[in-house]
Amino acid sequence: MEYSTTGSPLRYTSMIDPNKELFDSSAPPPASAPPPAPQSAGGSEYEDARERAIEGGSSDTLHLSVTDPKQIGEGRNAHTYYRIDVRQGQYSTDPIASVRRRYSDFQWLFQRLHAEKPGAIVPIIPHTQAVQISKRMSEELIEERRVYLEGFLRKVQVHPELEGAASLAAFFSPDAEVFEAAKKANPGNGADDTTGLEDATPTAKAKESVKHFFVKVGIKAKVARGDKLVETSDGSRMEEVEQYLNTLDNHVKALSKATLYLVNVSKDTSTTMHELGQSLFGLQQTYGPASDATDDEDDADTSEQSKSNLPTLKTISNIFASLSAINKVKHDDNHKKVGAPVHELEWSIKAARLAVKRRKTLQLTYTTYQQQIKNRETNVDKLTKQASVNTVQGSYDAQIVAAQKLLDAAKQSSDKALGELDEVTQRVIREMERFKKDVDQQLRKLYVSHASVQVDYSRQLDSEWNKLLPNGGGGGSGGSMSRQSSKGSGDPETLMI
Repeated sequence: MEYSTTGSPLRYTSMIDPNKELFDSSAPPPASAPPPAPQSAGGSEYEDARERAIEGGSSDTLHLSVTDPKQIGEGRNAHTYYRIDVRQGQYSTDPIASVRRRYSDFQWLFQRLHAEKPGAIVPIIPHTQAVQISKRMSEELIEERRVYLEGFLRKVQVHPELEGAASLAAFFSPDAEVFEAAKKANPGNGADDTTGLEDATPTAKAKESVKHFFVKVGIKAKVARGDKLVETSDGSRMEEVEQYLNTLDNHVKALSKATLYLVNVSKDTSTTMHELGQSLFGLQQTYGPASDATDDEDDADTSEQSKSNLPTLKTISNIFASLSAINKVKHDDNHKKVGAPVHELEWSIKAARLAVKRRKTLQLTYTTYQQQIKNRETNVDKLTKQASVNTVQGSYDAQIVAAQKLLDAAKQSSDKALGELDEVTQRVIREMERFKKDVDQQLRKLYVSHASVQVDYSRQLDSEWNKLLPNGGGGGSGGSMSRQSSKGSGDPETLMI
């Protein structure tokens, strides 16, 4: 989302008051660490521009950061507020505005964006359930949530379908009363069940709402038995969307399982090599030179070992210590560049499914009104036939007029529901076009990153393994090898202990 620096109107300007002092503390706002520069994996200009916008790397883009979590209250009433700073560009030190929001406020925003922009793929907020107070207030969980919440806001910021959402303006408003009023109001979404009955009494409206509810329950039961909802002209395209998501979900689950296994191999290898190195180190001490041996004895032992072309057990244990450390760092790097993106891809699929589900909800509403129209047409016909055979003229006129009014109201509600359904359908179709491009880009970048990690750490691991080979790693003998390994391992003996 771009913001002009030449005086033209800024998006969401109404939600930010740059002259409003929001905090009593005069301390400067905490600066979030600059996000790492995205590494292009041969992607499109569209994707590169989108990433730059999400990270706030441009000087004319508003940069959002979530920082400085503060715990409020104690015991079961304890909760955490996060500070949201809005800056003009990523590296600006002075925020345009700041607000504080708790975790449940972000969840409220997520729900409201779905309600206000049904069919939009709203980014998922990953949620870690914490029942115990100690875990809920742990620094580790709070930091994990902070990272997730910051990523959520940055993606929402550049989302083309979410622009102009009223909940965004309320969420970023520095006026606490405005935000609390928005949460309290929390208006619903969808077609009005009593459209066309504006002049009806509250009792009549309530009865119509109850009838609508039971008709909808009946429709759901029929769908559960295999019936289909009434579809629009874009029904075939929506079927393709659902088939695509089902296929994609199955493939990504298999990819995720295999990829995360590869990521965790380095961690398991690190643990095994550490244990192996410890065992070798202890074994060497069982028959190595005594600590109180004379210099002559040590010199004789060194001379004897130098005749062998094999490294000492102490050297081998030190090398395994280095290999263990390298594999641990490799796992951490691989998890950050590959493991985390795999989970994000799974969350994005879940978000797309939620968007399609919102469209299904509106489709159910439209189908319900269509069924009500059929029911009320039948009722009007029944009353008309009864009136035609009745000898008392006009005895059914009032009932026919009332039934016709209900039929007209159902038709009006159906037309409104169809309009909303068509609008949401088009939004889903637009979203899926972008989604497919994003998924393709994410998958290609993910495995290029995986390959990069393998290449980088393979060189380091090969260098250590070569030290075990006769004349390998630049060593000419076992003794020379031992000295070089000890020198270049960064005191791996300590790692073993």
